[in-house]
Amino acid sequence: MGESEGEQEQGGKPTLGERFKSLTERNLALVVVLYVSSAVTAVSTFITAYVTGGHWYQQHFDWQAGEYAKLAKLHAGYTLDKFTEQLGRPSIQIAINKTSLGNLTQSTFQPRGEYWVDAVTDPHNRVVAYAVTSCNSDFNPSFTYWDDQHNRNTTVSLNKTGFSSAFSSIRDAGTVKANYSGSMGPKYYFAIKPWNAYSINRSYAWGVTNLCPWRAIKPTHRSDAWLNWFNRQVQRFNTGGYALTVAGKKLDKMGRDLMSEYAVNTYAETAPTVDFNVYPEQIGANPMLIPPNLSKLPWNGPP
Repeated sequence: MGESEGEQEQGGKPTLGERFKSLTERNLALVVVLYVSSAVTAVSTFITAYVTGGHWYQQHFDWQAGEYAKLAKLHAGYTLDKFTEQLGRPSIQIAINKTSLGNLTQSTFQPRGEYWVDAVTDPHNRVVAYAVTSCNSDFNPSFTYWDDQHNRNTTVSLNKTGFSSAFSSIRDAGTVKANYSGSMGPKYYFAIKPWNAYSINRSYAWGVTNLCPWRAIKPTHRSDAWLNWFNRQVQRFNTGGYALTVAGKKLDKMGRDLMSEYAVNTYAETAPTVDFNVYPEQIGANPMLIPPNLSKLPWNGPP
């Protein structure tokens, strides 16, 4: 009598699963190796997911702290290599005017879409002046300088510190530099503190530039007030050029009122014994040199 189909399966070769079970039952070391391998794989997968997730979170939700740390390591007087180490390669690099320091180069960085860093270097690759401009109201890097007008350290936080506080540091010794052209042209307004022994021979500047949006604190004037004020001051001081430079102590009430309406979006400093005339036009990154796809120039400035 022939065997049934079920009997043939039971009496045939053991399955792969049965052979593996028999092998592991006889070899404890193999069981341990397989267990450890599985555990290591699970832990490795978890760590990879944790690191990847943490990097993604930092890039999208907690990125400010990392960028603040980069900027805290930079100062005028350092080499350009130090800047590229922290910020990457510059987006724009051009030769600018000759000065007593030699032929200068302007390098503009955009480490993230939220801010710009601009550096002017001498022939020895030393950064003789640099500026940081914030384009995001949530990006508020802080910079500290010695304010000899009040005999204390003062901190400037971009998109937080009111422009009027910058004026208080330059009203007795310092200047205001401004330009307010047509809708597509440059708009900037800087308070400039010249170097002296108290500042360890560094010059400082704070202001607003239409490279990035202006954050209003308490606006009371329409945007055309800026243009009207600028035109009146050009006539008053007979500058003979496009930019306006006014001694801080000669700035009129309207100029001070306009300054009080916005927070600064730019901070700049120079290396010792250098002043801001190393910049051929405005301090910091020049919006007119930045491709339109990177800059929102037509929409920035006072509303």
